[in-house]
Amino acid sequence: MIARGHMRGRGPATAFFCGALLLLAGAASGDPLPSKMIFFVPGLDCPEGSTPATDAAGRMLLVVNNSGDVGKTFGTPLTDQEDRTHTHSGKMSVNLSAHSISGANGPNNQATKKGTQTASITSGASTSGLPFIQLLVCQAN
Repeated sequence: MIARGHMRGRGPATAFFCGALLLLAGAASGDPLPSKMIFFVPGLDCPEGSTPATDAAGRMLLVVNNSGDVGKTFGTPLTDQEDRTHTHSGKMSVNLSAHSISGANGPNNQATKKGTQTASITSGASTSGLPFIQLLVCQAN
């Protein structure tokens, strides 16, 4: 199966999801898989000649432009069926005009001041809600 998309600033991007078809093709031709090749399988076990790629479990796999970046990890891997929550934060500003408020027992000292007022805000935590499939990531020996 081939999934096609577009990466901002990178032109067309094509991702190949290797699985049973690749394994069948290799087995049929008698050729071994390239050493250290990463591929996905829908089952619970990696096929003969490969082992689970444990460093990839729970992580998004990305193509790198610099070979020195191969194998680098960032953050905490996702757990089984996890759709991790996240928040968004930022600053807002509003310019308030002058106005008078009188209280029954004297001046209202709790009102905001005129002029530009700023505040930092953070949204509530939420998940992406995107559908996903979990596959076993294997690496050829």
